[in-house]
Amino acid sequence: RRRVRLIRSLRLPRQKATLARRRRRTPGLLLGMATTTFSQLQRYGRIYSGGKVAVSADGALLAAACGDSISLVDLATGRLLLSVGAEGDEITAFAIHPSLPELVLAGSSRHLRHVRYSAAAGSSEQVRAWRAHKLPVVDLAFERTGTLAASAGADGAVMVFDVAKGYATHVFRGHDGVVHRVAFSPASSTRLASSGADHSVRLWDLSTRECAAVLSAHVGAARALAWSADGDTLLSGGADQMVNVWDCRAARLTSSRLTSSLAVLEGVEAIAVDPPPRSAERSAEPPKLTFVTAGSGGTLRRWVAGSSVCL
Repeated sequence: RRRVRLIRSLRLPRQKATLARRRRRTPGLLLGMATTTFSQLQRYGRIYSGGKVAVSADGALLAAACGDSISLVDLATGRLLLSVGAEGDEITAFAIHPSLPELVLAGSSRHLRHVRYSAAAGSSEQVRAWRAHKLPVVDLAFERTGTLAASAGADGAVMVFDVAKGYATHVFRGHDGVVHRVAFSPASSTRLASSGADHSVRLWDLSTRECAAVLSAHVGAARALAWSADGDTLLSGGADQMVNVWDCRAARLTSSRLTSSLAVLEGVEAIAVDPPPRSAERSAEPPKLTFVTAGSGGTLRRWVAGSSVCL
C-alpha cells in the first residue's frame, strides 16, 4: 500500500503538469469550447436482405424480405414503417394482398402465416398459421381477388389455399424438382402458371384440377414468370438467359403457343410487365407489350415483346 501511495504521489504532479501544458497549447479547445449535445431524430437500419420485393396495391408501400421479417417501407419518404414476421423463422417467400393490408408469409419452418397489418399504427397481427409443403416454400402469389394464394415448393408441388379459411383447395404435382415461381393470370382466377428447375412452364386449370399444358422451350431452370395485364400473354425467363413469350389467348390453355424468344445474355431472375397505357395515351394501333428483366448479374433491362432490341 505504501508503494502504491508513493507511485500515485509521484504521478499526480506529472499529470497536472502535462494537463497544464496542453491547456497552454490549445486554450480554446479545452477551456473555451461550448458543450454540444445530440438527440436522435430517426434511426435507419437494414430493410432488405435479398430476394423478392413487392409494392402494395395503392403504390404507397414497398414490401421487402429482411431476414425473419418483411419490411414495409413508405415509398414517398423511404422510412421503415413496420416489420412483420415471426422471430427466428427466416422468411423464404411472401405475397402482398391485391387490395387489403394483408400478407401471406412462408418461413423456414414451412409454416404459412396470414398476417393483417396497419402501416399507420405500426402494428400487425397474425390471423392464422398452417403447415403446407414438406420442404420450404420458394414462392407465393395471390390471385386477383385475394381469396386464393398459390405456393411453389422445393418438394416439387404447387398448392393453392383459401387464405381466409386456411386450408388447401388444390395440390398439383408434375414438376420434377424445385418449383421456382407461381403466377395467377390477372384475367382469370382459375388459370395458374408455374415454372421449375425441370426447365418447364406448366399451366394449371383450377376448374378441372388438371395440368392443362406443359410449355417446353427453356434449356435451363425457369425462374421467372409474368403475365400481361389482359392475361393474353405469358412471359417466362430462366437460367438459359432466354425470355420466351407465350400466346395464351385461346380459351383452352392446351392451345398456348410460343410466339417469340429473346436472348438476355444473363440468367433471368425476375420479369415485370409494364402496365398498359392510360386511355388518353392510347393510339389507333394496339400498344406494344414492354417488360423489364432482372438479371443474375444485377442488371435491369427493358424490352419490347417480339423484339430483340433493349430499350
